[in-house]
Amino acid sequence: MVWHRTIVDLRAEIPPRTLKERAREVARRIEGIPAADLERPVDRLPAVIAGREGVILSVAGRQLLFLTREDLPEGAEMDAHAGAVAGRIREVLDARLSQTRLPDLLRGAGFAFLALLVAAALFWGTVRIRRGLDSAVLRAAEGRTFTVAGIDVLPLVQALARLVVSAVVLVARGAVLYLWVTFSLSQFPYTEPLARRLGGYLLDVLTGVGAAVLGSVPGLFMVAVVFLLARMVHRALSGFFQGVIDGRIQLSWMDPEPARATRSLAVAVLWVFAFVIAYPYLPGAQTDAFKGASVLVGLMVSLGSAGLVNQLMSGFVIVYSRALKPGDWVRVGETEGTVLTVGVLSTKIGTPTREEVTIPNAVLVGGRVVNYSRLAQERGAIVSTTVTIGYDTPWRQVHGLLQGAAAAVPLARRDPAPVVLQRALSDFYVEYELRVHHERPEDRVALLSDLHAAVQDAFNGAGVQIMSPHFMAQPAQPVVAPRAGSGGE
Repeated sequence: MVWHRTIVDLRAEIPPRTLKERAREVARRIEGIPAADLERPVDRLPAVIAGREGVILSVAGRQLLFLTREDLPEGAEMDAHAGAVAGRIREVLDARLSQTRLPDLLRGAGFAFLALLVAAALFWGTVRIRRGLDSAVLRAAEGRTFTVAGIDVLPLVQALARLVVSAVVLVARGAVLYLWVTFSLSQFPYTEPLARRLGGYLLDVLTGVGAAVLGSVPGLFMVAVVFLLARMVHRALSGFFQGVIDGRIQLSWMDPEPARATRSLAVAVLWVFAFVIAYPYLPGAQTDAFKGASVLVGLMVSLGSAGLVNQLMSGFVIVYSRALKPGDWVRVGETEGTVLTVGVLSTKIGTPTREEVTIPNAVLVGGRVVNYSRLAQERGAIVSTTVTIGYDTPWRQVHGLLQGAAAAVPLARRDPAPVVLQRALSDFYVEYELRVHHERPEDRVALLSDLHAAVQDAFNGAGVQIMSPHFMAQPAQPVVAPRAGSGGE
């Protein structure tokens, strides 16, 4: 190698020098040719040295190389091969001669500077193009939605489009920089071979990419077909289930609320099925790198989504068991309130104190849920309270007092009428339960408050003692509140 140019491949050792030593010696001789002899021709002289037949290549009588028959490539002729080697030596000498000429150096520097200005202009142009494309993407997505499996994926598509634009601009800038470096190196004799190598490498890369793109066109076409078919089926499923949700389509085996979850589940299964079909046609899907990445992602999802899958399945159990739905008044553990949303991972409940409580679906499935609204559609919901009255008070009087207290509460329904039950005959008292119907389960807390106040007023007015809490001995006088504290009497 001389001046980044390959002169000859040596194959024969000429003792006492090795092949590497022989190659270094040839390179040293070519580089050592005086500047005055650079324009002299490269002479070829047949010779036999030490029993070896070959050709001596020299310049101005200065021997550069003894090319033997052992150095010939397979099938090559001595004269043709020696002429090719002499031509490559001539190229090196011409490059050395041109490198010493100031006009040639100035011309190369001028062209390199002009190329730099063009590259800078192209860089500035990519900035303007990127801004324009970003604005076009934002305008195209403004005020629109694109749902997949019930999720608006337009923001994701928009972000992906902007990422693609950034990647294309970055590649364009890299290509401009690469071409400028290649062109600038080609302007100087010393670096011209490097420019040819860079250009050849770029051409090989572009050829490979072009062949890969053309080869992936049928697969991409199949992916597009699968996507379009899945999109059509998605729209049909969404329209059908939306009709069930809106009540336009009546099904004996599905209510509107389960239809929402069924739509999400069906759409998710549809797109998973479409991805499985389209996967083999994706570019690079059959490569080891793609397969390894797929296995790694699958393993990470499997290990990290156990709890997520549990919550998802619990959400479907809640929906399909019809345990609760948005708007129901429920009690879950210590939490009581209105169901706001039933999500795939959790359920939100709004309490009377304006608190939003988020309960994981797995907790709902594993715990006790009391729904006050489910059976209150026709005859209203029921609220109950208990009082304990001594055996010395006639039970008929107690019944009348409790029913009179219920009649004094505005939120209590008159039809059906309040019901009084004797729940227990305890050691010191009789336990009475008052059940009152009301219209809306969400009025439960307010109704209980009013009902308790009315019960106290009724019993205090009648002079009947309420026996809670427990006591040790029968008092001499009934333990009742004075009439002044009975609510305004």
